[in-house]
Amino acid sequence: MISARLDIAALSEGQQVDEVYLLIKKQLASTKGGKPYGALRLGDASGEIEAKLWDQAGELLAPLAPGQAVRVSGRVQAYNGQMQMVLSSLASEPGADAAQFLPRSPCDPGELWQRLAEVKQAVKNSQLQRLLRAFFGNQELRRAFELAPAAKAAHHAYVHGLLEHTVSVAGLARLAAGHYPHLDGDLLLTGALLHDIGKVEELTLGPPLDYTDAGRLEGHLVLGARMLDARLAGLKGFPASAAAHLRHMILSHHGTEEFGSPVKPKTAEALVLHAVDDLDAKTMMIRQVIETQGSGEVRWSNFNRLLERHVFTGPSPWDEAEPLAISPASRTAADDPEAEAARRAKRCSPTPTLFDARSPEESD
Repeated sequence: MISARLDIAALSEGQQVDEVYLLIKKQLASTKGGKPYGALRLGDASGEIEAKLWDQAGELLAPLAPGQAVRVSGRVQAYNGQMQMVLSSLASEPGADAAQFLPRSPCDPGELWQRLAEVKQAVKNSQLQRLLRAFFGNQELRRAFELAPAAKAAHHAYVHGLLEHTVSVAGLARLAAGHYPHLDGDLLLTGALLHDIGKVEELTLGPPLDYTDAGRLEGHLVLGARMLDARLAGLKGFPASAAAHLRHMILSHHGTEEFGSPVKPKTAEALVLHAVDDLDAKTMMIRQVIETQGSGEVRWSNFNRLLERHVFTGPSPWDEAEPLAISPASRTAADDPEAEAARRAKRCSPTPTLFDARSPEESD
């Protein structure tokens, strides 16, 4: 009988582990006393976990590289509110397909492509249709776009993540275009579909998911603008002004220089694109915090550096059984009809003011 796989998300304190995972990160460090130890990060499709290797660290880590499948043995323990493994053995697992341990979008890629096609069909401008075909009609780019994550760690950091995030942002953009008729809807939808296109060159397809050299040197905004210019060069007669607006949307969609945009959004469409992109990313980040830290009696997450806040992790406001305590001063007419009637009478009675005093002439 084949035993069930022990996923990282299912690990609990005190559990003994003998399983194959993806080696995401390795570092040979030293204790205060100078003894070497291994600091690792392991992962599978369900999540990631930190691990420590205290014995034979240099010898066991030397032949391994991030992106390999490794078999580990050890024990799970809690440390600073998080689970980690303390390893007793570590070795390469040559027969395992490392790619199977990458996390994947819960959404079916076929359905995501169908939703993306619906957004493309909603773009009626013939010039923008040509541009979208130049991108998504290319099978090599299409495959990379499908497999790419939307980020290394922040949000949608898994296979098909870029496709999922783009479809979500484009859906929000369609809603905004319908709500604000003064927007150029075709331009906004095209910008939404292309805003993160540079991530196919910024991030590797794994394993592990990481930044490329070009991604670290330039970032996906610059890479995306360059990819846009390369496609536009092959589209004879494409309007220069429309090209400039699309380029601006890609370069400004992070909102401020602090977050990587060389310019702030300066058109209505660029501003809306930044807003819906930020909304989708942060909504997903909060969802991930709740899913990973919202268990047991914990009501608040650890401080999240990216969100710059603690996140309420539960329970649902509808799960609270305790009724609302109403003070006498805040009771409504339904609670105390007589008291409410007295308050109404008091509020409606005339109250003397300075303007009620009669002038000396009126007193005579």
